[in-house]
Amino acid sequence: MTQLLRKDVASLRQPRFSAGVVALWLVAAVFVAGHAYLNIFSLRSYSFTDFHVYHEALGRAARGETVYDLTSPMPFLYPPFFLIVLWPMGWLSEPTAMTVWLHLQNAFLVLALAALIATFRPIRSSLVAWAIILSTGFSPVMLNNLYGQANLLYLAILSVFILAYSQASGTAILPLKRDRLATYPTERGHGQDAHATIWEIVAALALSAAINIRILPVALLAMAIIQRRYRMAIWTAGFVMVEAMAAGLLVGFSTEWNYFASHILHLQGLENMREISLLALFQRMIPSPQIATLLFTAVLAVALASFFILVWRPMRDLAPSLPLHLACVTASMALFSPLLEYHHYTLLLAPYVLVLGDLAQRNRLVLTRALPVFLSWAIVSGASQLSHYQFGAIGFAALAGAALIWAYTVWLIVEGKPSESRS
Repeated sequence: MTQLLRKDVASLRQPRFSAGVVALWLVAAVFVAGHAYLNIFSLRSYSFTDFHVYHEALGRAARGETVYDLTSPMPFLYPPFFLIVLWPMGWLSEPTAMTVWLHLQNAFLVLALAALIATFRPIRSSLVAWAIILSTGFSPVMLNNLYGQANLLYLAILSVFILAYSQASGTAILPLKRDRLATYPTERGHGQDAHATIWEIVAALALSAAINIRILPVALLAMAIIQRRYRMAIWTAGFVMVEAMAAGLLVGFSTEWNYFASHILHLQGLENMREISLLALFQRMIPSPQIATLLFTAVLAVALASFFILVWRPMRDLAPSLPLHLACVTASMALFSPLLEYHHYTLLLAPYVLVLGDLAQRNRLVLTRALPVFLSWAIVSGASQLSHYQFGAIGFAALAGAALIWAYTVWLIVEGKPSESRS
């Protein structure tokens, strides 16, 4: 990955020093300064409530005590494997661990952006600047850091998967004319096959870790199967089982089984959550929980039907581009999750950067084309911040922002006809 990033960063040495690009980078610098102040300097002595829960769970696991206590005011809600990921934090005292975690959050954000941007080559200066602005000014990112949540770690893992999956896909994504993008199968020799296998293993490791932290990335595994990436899917399934066994050895296999068989069905409403999901919205609107759940299931069925009608065949044929498929699936993971807090919308940074990168590759990164991305970002960011300030139901407007970027990616996929995107 280091060599790849060095090659891609080298392409930034030939920027177009237009007034617009200079102004864009000045805005990006202001956003970075604001992010540093709000997310580093102002939080150095802050007590991260969610990270306190993680650190407490690490201590319980190390002492052989019960990790899951759903009667606690702030219970630990993640799958057991998450404790393995955070295990080094348990070696530190809680104040020291909180300081380390604060700085790791920003490192995870940088890693996520670097991986997402490196998916596209050559790297566009304007894409880098916009990615910095979108990430450093995104309210869910700031709220994630405020509570010491794990969403930036999750985003970084998924971004590494996206980069590795793109590198291992056996395709070269190349710009054609102004409004077209081509995805060509590449001919690889023995050395290139080995290189692709390494990326495939990296992708499988990242995806398996993401699945064991939050089950939703199973959707990305399904995408890999649709695109006939069977070997990577087998690798992923194998890593998932190995990681699950390691987690079972840590907390006990009965505890792990109870989590997935029972606890996971009772997580909604815990930890004083400000839930902003479609299921929570329907439950708020409809007195009957059964009818609300039925309506949520119906929406999922409609979305799934839309996928099979509009997206299945282009996704299978890698048309019009792999980044759009990845953007569509990650946006779906946010929009249709049954359990979502406002800081979980950090995940949407992935489809934002992927869509902008796809537009840049097509030489179509103009305001009219990028407007849905910026509008979705503004809606989600504003709604999340207002929800944090306890403005009640207005937080559910974030769902409209998630729906907008999801619908836009679907439209871009449908718009790119196979005859125009492959040869």
